[in-house]
Amino acid sequence: MKANKYSIIFAAALSVLTSSLFAQGKPVATFVKATSGDEKDIVVEWEFPAKCEPKVESVHIFRLKKPCSSYQEIEGLTPVAQTDAAANSYTDALSAPGDYFYVVLAQTQKGLYKIVIPGVNATSKGVRPKIPAKVAERAAQREEPAKNAVERTAESRIRNTPLPNPGNLLGFSQSKTKMSEKSKKAARELGSKKAAKTVEFKSPYFFEEDMFSPDGGDEYTLFECLRAGLAPKKYAESAQLLQDFLSVRRSKASTERAQFYLGQSYYFCQDYEKAIRCFLEVQDAFPELSKQWIDSSLDLLTIN
Repeated sequence: MKANKYSIIFAAALSVLTSSLFAQGKPVATFVKATSGDEKDIVVEWEFPAKCEPKVESVHIFRLKKPCSSYQEIEGLTPVAQTDAAANSYTDALSAPGDYFYVVLAQTQKGLYKIVIPGVNATSKGVRPKIPAKVAERAAQREEPAKNAVERTAESRIRNTPLPNPGNLLGFSQSKTKMSEKSKKAARELGSKKAAKTVEFKSPYFFEEDMFSPDGGDEYTLFECLRAGLAPKKYAESAQLLQDFLSVRRSKASTERAQFYLGQSYYFCQDYEKAIRCFLEVQDAFPELSKQWIDSSLDLLTIN
């Protein structure tokens, strides 16, 4: 029953994110799926919003032997294929057995759009090509000697499929998204130019309810968390304090605000993927605010 509940929450979050990306016109492939085709083929399909900003010039398809949850996992890899912007499918011819996973990214006028979202533009379930048993056996025998002990140990530690849960929706990478000083400088310069869309860092936002110290209860505990972390701009400490706050059952209103503050804490720690996840969770409670912060997070993430 619990697993089914998580699955429903996960599916709902994906639906919200997909709708958000389409509404914002982001060059992120959605509805990506891979299916076994005829003989040894796997067919990969996707969709892009009708009007993207920046404009999509071509599509890069990456093939992996494990699920992918962040761009860092495919950085440096050569795409298995590159199609024109109008294409919405690719047929991958394979000769070796096994489960295959795919990531579809857009090459835009400003470069590769480096956002990977499992279940949206990256497949989360492996697909096997229809390879005859004898051929598969021979391929496996050729591959086995090439594996050394280090590789086998590393593979044993890899979880096959990112698992959804309420506090970690969409399976984004847990690693921090780092921005170099050069990237920060580029972002500031971009924010000062009169371009079609301005990219700039946002300032901390506080709800009116949290401007003054309450008498007690969850509201007072949240106020103390903000006073110790987000208000003095101790963002890493703020994230930890808010995680601790949310680990206990709280009132609905204080939970929603704390989740939004947690998103801000990740945002100012430059961990934009985690920030997006937090803002998505409270999009129904704060639709306009969430949209602004999601938009800014996506823009800054692509600068990295």
